[in-house]
Amino acid sequence: MSQEITQLQQSHGNFFVPAFRILVDGKDLLTNYFMEIASVQVDNTLKGADRFTFTLNSTFNFENREFQHLRDTFDFGKPVEIYMGYTGNQSLTLMLRGMITAVQTSFPSSGLPQINVSGYDLSYPMTLGKHSNNWTDQTDTQVVKLIGAKYGLEVKSDDTKMKHPKTEQSQESDLQFLEKLAERNGFEVYVYDKTLFFRPPQNNISAAVTLEWGKGLVSFAPEINISEQISKVEVRGWDVLKKAEIVGVAQRGDEPGRDPGRRSGAEHLRSVARDDDATSLKIRLPVFSKQEAEQRAKALLKKRSEMFVQGSGESIGLPELMADSNLELKGLGVLFSKTYYVDQTTHTISTSGFKTTFKIKESTI
Repeated sequence: MSQEITQLQQSHGNFFVPAFRILVDGKDLLTNYFMEIASVQVDNTLKGADRFTFTLNSTFNFENREFQHLRDTFDFGKPVEIYMGYTGNQSLTLMLRGMITAVQTSFPSSGLPQINVSGYDLSYPMTLGKHSNNWTDQTDTQVVKLIGAKYGLEVKSDDTKMKHPKTEQSQESDLQFLEKLAERNGFEVYVYDKTLFFRPPQNNISAAVTLEWGKGLVSFAPEINISEQISKVEVRGWDVLKKAEIVGVAQRGDEPGRDPGRRSGAEHLRSVARDDDATSLKIRLPVFSKQEAEQRAKALLKKRSEMFVQGSGESIGLPELMADSNLELKGLGVLFSKTYYVDQTTHTISTSGFKTTFKIKESTI
């Protein structure tokens, strides 16, 4: 159920006092080390690993000319937990669990030296190296679970059901390979906390948050563009045993996450280019059944349809606003007042307060 701004105000103490906790190796930087933290930022995305960064003041010892804690507390690979929210009735929200991968220091001409610590979520080890592997007679879900287990991650996945005679990984990082499997199924793949998610986009559920321009929503800049839209996708392959062509089709109306009463990019395209054959995509892929061909066609249509509506915005700091959730926006006129699928968020707490920026993608308007 979507939370309106008035409900969020109550649970977040009227947004008066932004708050955060940063734990490194299980120890709170404020209560255990009394560190002064100037800012903290978490980038949450559906593409690649989530990233964090925080900046520390007052960690430089002027007597011995050394940063305290630099080599021990902020060593590479140290586990990090970042929580954000407000001082109020609701506990802080876990935004990211990850590890340190970079440390930067600065010695300004005026002011105190600072340490900037950054890193990624627990999918980071999956981005390292290039691997080759193959699996026989396995579903994509089974393969994902095997890879997730290798990194100690719990896997939450919808069952892809279809078994592939052979699934190959060729000189790719494990995360690149998982993204390839997700794309051919029309899925999203990402890590939050200690869980690897592999599932269809959650763009068909109710909005997590409802904002109105001027009431929580600071700015919003959407774009509608039909240049990448297609009316139909045909995926063709060859059945070696039956010596027959395999054809899978997806067409306008099959786009996922459609808003009732709204039109997709393909439907808007029809008024510009009336020849469906001229706006169709025909592609040959190594598919082994009609079911697989149709699945690949729907996945390709999904990818294109999500390019129809894209945009970015800024709101008051809201830890509830995360990628793979929905955001309802109001006060933007009939066309743009609707629910949007969130593709990326950036949460920042600094001396300027707590703000959230976001990017959206949508198939209908």
